[in-house]
Amino acid sequence: MVKVSLDLEEGLHKAIRKKAIDKGITMKAYLIELIEKGKSVEESEGMEETYR
Repeated sequence: MVKVSLDLEEGLHKAIRKKAIDKGITMKAYLIELIEKGKSVEESEGMEETYR
């Protein structure tokens, strides 16, 4: 596992924190969820291009 540090604008930090709280998870868990979701969207887009 690798540790990552992010510098975020205060407004973005607050928005991420609020979404995480609304979901009942940590900011870390929420950010990982977003990254994994983006990764799967990216992979599925690559598959669509293969079938065109």
